[in-house]
Amino acid sequence: MNTITVKSLKQLLDQKADIKLIDVREVDEYTEDSIKEAQNIPLSELEARADEFNTTDDYIIICRSGNRSGMACHYLDERSVQTTNVQGGMIEWNRL
Repeated sequence: MNTITVKSLKQLLDQKADIKLIDVREVDEYTEDSIKEAQNIPLSELEARADEFNTTDDYIIICRSGNRSGMACHYLDERSVQTTNVQGGMIEWNRL
């Protein structure tokens, strides 16, 4: 599984890099605190929404701590979707 640090993610966002950032936390968590560039696709909806992922794109996946995003990466990787997990998730992001 590919991984990225929150510092590297912030650099990409600051550079206005064309990235697809997916937040897999539940809607209430996302609404409370999120990265503005992130699209919310809760892990609980991932299977039903898997067709929204293009196999030619790369996706950066974030959650609260890195656990759910790791599960999402594993699920998507098995379906030939390129993913990168954010180490430490929003917990580390909020420490920046």
